[in-house]
Parts: sequence; structure tokens; C-alpha cells
Amino acid sequence: MQTSQGVQSLERAFNLLELIAAHHDPSISQSEIQATTKLDRTTVHRMLSFLARRQYIVQSESSPGQWQLGLSSMGIGLQAFAAPPVVERLKPIMKTLARRSEDNVFLICRMGDLSYTVHMEQGRMAIPAYATLVGGTRLLGLGTGSMALLAALPDAVLDAHLLRHQASYSAHQFSPLKMQRAIQRTRKLGYTLASDPAVSGAGVAFELKGLGLIGLSILSSRPRMPVTRRHEMAQLILTETETLGSERL
Repeated sequence: MQTSQGVQSLERAFNLLELIAAHHDPSISQSEIQATTKLDRTTVHRMLSFLARRQYIVQSESSPGQWQLGLSSMGIGLQAFAAPPVVERLKPIMKTLARRSEDNVFLICRMGDLSYTVHMEQGRMAIPAYATLVGGTRLLGLGTGSMALLAALPDAVLDAHLLRHQASYSAHQFSPLKMQRAIQRTRKLGYTLASDPAVSGAGVAFELKGLGLIGLSILSSRPRMPVTRRHEMAQLILTETETLGSERL
């Protein structure tokens, strides 16, 4: 009986931590946590206190009474980057995409306002120099997979992000109107199509259970990736990621 209760308490604590993680920015209040979890006030308070003592959560400095992730949660996440579990989970799909497209396939994660290129798989016709993109960050929207991630954000989060970084986008020749058109096109299609004088590609963003928003993209030289092939590559990514099934949120 005690073992069962212990497991139940542990499950509740993890569910609560995951809820706070999902609302890390801007944060979430205890009353909102109670309403979502259906737990009584005493139980929620006890679990919040425990997680706060262990520094897994912390009250927001700008909004007292609102909860966010703490240093211990961040520390665990950073340790995982030494051998990212998401790479091992998606590597078979990425290898299939690289084999079928014969091009470079990238895995991108959201890190706050930035996108982070976690991994790359090379196809037979891949461009080796693209490997330098792995481990790099860029502002969401400034890249094929990165634009797919940006367009997948909830409207309120997206609007605040665009307002914060309007100057940066303008410096990259992305006016507010151009950004909105790119975002709306991505949402309408369900994927991003991108090209510049040298590089073209397609990107898809989706939620992966336990991780959140991630993206996969296929890039190649512009001559090799005309617009018709970009659509084909996007459909290829969508088809292959369907195999994730219940792992997708």
C-alpha cells in the first residue's frame, strides 16, 4: 500500500513539474496548477514546496506567486546535451530521410527565442560544409527548420517574440510584413519552404512528447532544390515522422 502511494505521489510530482515546464514562459500560478491538475490546495502546496527546496522550480522574480523551472531542472537538461536522447530517437528517421533525399537532414530544437541545430545526417549528394551548422544557434525564423519552429508557436507567444526581435529581423531584411507572410504560408502548408541564392530546403516542426517543439529540415543547393522538390521533401518528412505515432503530441 505504501509503495503504491509512493508511486502515486511521485507521478503527481512529475506531472506537476511537466505542467510548470510547459508554462515556464511566462509562468503559472498555484491556482492555475490546482485547476489543471484537479489536486487539492494542500497537496499542490506540499509538492510545490518540495520541488522549490530542491530548486527544480522557483517563483518568478517579475511575478511573485507565479512558478517557473529552477536551476536543477535546467542543469538536468544541460547534462543531456552531452548525448542528446532525441538524436538517438530520431536518428533512424533522419537516416531514412538522408538516404531517400540524398541530401543534408537537420534536427533542430527550440531553445527559448533561439533554434539550436542538434544533429545532421548526410545523404549521398550532401554538402559536407553544412556540418558546421551543427551546434549553432540562431534566432527563431532565420533558417528553414527554424522558421517552421517559429510558425508553430502559439499566437500570444509568437506575437511577443516578434515584437522583442523586430530590429533583428529587420537587420536580416525581414520586414514585419515579410515575417507574417512567411509564418502564415508555413501554417497554411504545414511546413516551411525556403531558398536564397545558394541554398534551398524544406522544414517541418512538431511536438515530441517529453521534449516539446522540434524540427526536421532537408537542405541542398538551390539548383538541386527547385520549388517542386522542396514540396516533395516536406511531404517526405511528414510521411516519415508519422511513424512516431503516440510520441507526437
